[in-house]
Amino acid sequence: MKSPIYNGLMKYISKRRVRFSSPGHKGKVKMSTDNMGRLDTGVSGETDEILNPYSFLKKSEEEIAGMFGADKSFYLTAGIEGGIFAVLSAICKAGDKIIVDPECDKAVINAITVLALIPVFIKRSYNSKYNLSGGIDTEELEYLTERHRDAKAVFISSPTYTGVCANIRKAAEIAHGKKMLLIVDESLGAHFNFSKLFPDTALECGADVVFHSCSQTLGAFSGSGLLHLATDYISEDALREQLSIYQGGSDSFAFLCATENAIWYAFRNEKKFAPLLREIEHGKYLINRTTDVLWFDAEYNNGANIDKVDAMRIVLNFSKVDIKACDVYKILINKYGIEPEGVDCDNLIFSVSLYNTPTEVRRLINACVSIAKLASPKITLEDAEPPVNRRKVVKVLPYKAFNCEGEWVELSNSSGRLCRRLIYKSPNGTPIIVPGEKINQEHITKIADILNYGGSVSGLDSLNRVEVLSLGDSFYM
Repeated sequence: MKSPIYNGLMKYISKRRVRFSSPGHKGKVKMSTDNMGRLDTGVSGETDEILNPYSFLKKSEEEIAGMFGADKSFYLTAGIEGGIFAVLSAICKAGDKIIVDPECDKAVINAITVLALIPVFIKRSYNSKYNLSGGIDTEELEYLTERHRDAKAVFISSPTYTGVCANIRKAAEIAHGKKMLLIVDESLGAHFNFSKLFPDTALECGADVVFHSCSQTLGAFSGSGLLHLATDYISEDALREQLSIYQGGSDSFAFLCATENAIWYAFRNEKKFAPLLREIEHGKYLINRTTDVLWFDAEYNNGANIDKVDAMRIVLNFSKVDIKACDVYKILINKYGIEPEGVDCDNLIFSVSLYNTPTEVRRLINACVSIAKLASPKITLEDAEPPVNRRKVVKVLPYKAFNCEGEWVELSNSSGRLCRRLIYKSPNGTPIIVPGEKINQEHITKIADILNYGGSVSGLDSLNRVEVLSLGDSFYM
């Protein structure tokens, strides 16, 4: 009998590509044992319990809290998704408001839907030059917290999938001034803690709750994460009670050991970041000075409230040349054996971690320069002013929309209808349309563009139709 999963993965691994994609270990996990099975023990009086740690697991969480500057830290074994559900369950009840960043992970929308919360969306700025979302306008945040003073928390994602960092320090000041918690999904910035060369961490900037993925930019396995508390508003007992609901109690100690190992490895190898960053900076100089490709950075703010970006997140924009980002993606994989993190209409995204080497970064830059020099610049008009992003507004609360009857319609015929389910871009999980939101032409165009360049959109059916609320459903009429 064949083993389809194993054989499929071995076929992929045999290509031996240089990975600038997640997970951060790039297939080079550094463990002190090559027999993970020995570590996969059951719970006994000589081990520990993840839902009620009292021995070495508790000690590990205490040391991690000290390392990250948190009051309490918790291992997450169901990804940050389980942590997001647990935290929102601990601080909110049905009908409570939460101010939400539209660049959030889909898990935030799912939690809002399941827990019957009321979302109030922040209006993010937009960088037209690079065709990506910018930072968070703190004046906008001030306005929302004043208008919705009954909101329980502000939930922000920083850095975003394209590396944009929010002004967390100012956001914390605004939220705390209105007696709200500041929750930050810093999943893609877990490495910030391990070098002063990176932006300040969310915990350093005053966030109350912070999530970290230990697989995206560190060296743990996919699905591993950390939850940090820096507030006494949520008790440890209350949070562990919720975690027991959302992540179960039969977690593998081998998995936990790999997560702990990845954190300690980053802590011991801070010196590896500096040569990587030097190579990245040199690559930015080469790309911007010798080609018409644009290397996204904070200095090219273009009025989008971008203060800092994560230098380990390389974003190359191909909007000014006659070659598409999706075509460059294929060339890098097939000709150069280099695997990017992701691609959208105009941008290629690369995720660098301390498991990459300066030589690999140099190989990436040389390949991109070679491809870019074969392209010709487009004849374009002057850059347009950054468009004003619409604020995401739900016409029907997500939990109501999700519990309505639905019907599938062609995407092109869905304008003006209310979406029943979450639609998001894969694999980054950023929502495009949330349950209860009215579909407009911008949504349709965005989804069509993603599908046209070969991208993946989740929430559509196999015919790329969208599910809308049935017109006959009196639940929301």
